[in-house]
Amino acid sequence: MWMLKGALYGVFAFVVFGLYFFFTKYPVRTNSAISVNTLRYLTINNFWFWTVLVLMVCTGCACQRLLSEIRN
Repeated sequence: MWMLKGALYGVFAFVVFGLYFFFTKYPVRTNSAISVNTLRYLTINNFWFWTVLVLMVCTGCACQRLLSEIRN
């Protein structure tokens, strides 16, 4: 159960920090659009996207495991 909770915490942190990074680095102006190619480059085709996703999930699992050990 701690793995599932840790993975969910990691994915949640990844989404929050990812959105923060995206909107601070690439401000969205009114009446503008973001191309699909840009989103694909920033996500699926980007090595750092996958690296940070794995690291955040592992960090979430480690934190959850640590907290479950402290509670017991």
